[in-house]
Amino acid sequence: MKIKAFLLTIVVIFSVFNMNSCKEEVKDREYNEAEVIAAAKDLIKKSEKLNVIYYGHGIKADINDVDNASGYYYPADVLSLSELGIQKVEDIKALTRECYTKAQSEYMINNTFAPVRDSDGEIIHFSRYYQEYDTFDRNEEKCIMVYSKYEPFLVDTVEYFYDTVRVVDVEGEVIIVEINVKVTSEDGNVQEKSIKVNLLEEENGFRLDSPTYARNTQIQE
Repeated sequence: MKIKAFLLTIVVIFSVFNMNSCKEEVKDREYNEAEVIAAAKDLIKKSEKLNVIYYGHGIKADINDVDNASGYYYPADVLSLSELGIQKVEDIKALTRECYTKAQSEYMINNTFAPVRDSDGEIIHFSRYYQEYDTFDRNEEKCIMVYSKYEPFLVDTVEYFYDTVRVVDVEGEVIIVEINVKVTSEDGNVQEKSIKVNLLEEENGFRLDSPTYARNTQIQE
């Protein structure tokens, strides 16, 4: 029995060694640093608006328009839409896909424009926005509806220092850049730090593959 156990151990060790030796080492991609930095600056700049829409104070709800309200959902404030440069939900989705990878875009969209449910089907949180259509013509987009009870995840003001963007690492196809930011909390507390952002090149060019938001984590005494 001891001999059989010994032989079995040898077989297992050999099999593991053989499997590991057959694995191809993933090589880090080559890249043009100037091109990557330029793309990162452009994409992070575009993401500033999306951070506000998805995680910050977002599109304001016109709480005075009670005639068109539906529960806690109210039509979007027209001035707020104008300031953000959007008119309908599809505008936000298009901007998201121009900025983020397919996977990151779908994650953000699915968690914002549809309710999130647990394994039992219970709603964890309601969709933040949805597109309202005309009652008689379901193809006619009427307005964006805003959930008025949403609690913003981001309430700090973030200033990005774009002249500090630099490549700090490469992991396979992912290029990691870093940028310095200044984060000011609502009570005026300032924190300066750097954040890392992942870039991935897809068929339409470089896209962000991670969030770019920053929060003030400095504890005031």
